[in-house]
Amino acid sequence: MSAFTKHILLPAIAPIAIVVLYLTPVSLVGCANRGLMALIVVFISLIVGIVTGVLGIRARVKGEPASGWWIASTFVLVTPALLVLGPLG
Repeated sequence: MSAFTKHILLPAIAPIAIVVLYLTPVSLVGCANRGLMALIVVFISLIVGIVTGVLGIRARVKGEPASGWWIASTFVLVTPALLVLGPLG
């Protein structure tokens, strides 16, 4: 698996899930259920984002060249929270 797939495409599932939940009709899922699903996606992505941030900082301190990928993963994983608090909230 390439670094781009591992650090960008796989974490991008969380922001895509938030947009899909936003575009899902209320009659299909229900308002409360959509909100709870969005909350779960945001909560899980923030926890994983914190973990990848710590891994990225550790890699940066050690001077590993892959540290930039971990930091990029952190930014991608924080995006769902920003989407819920910002334009899709």
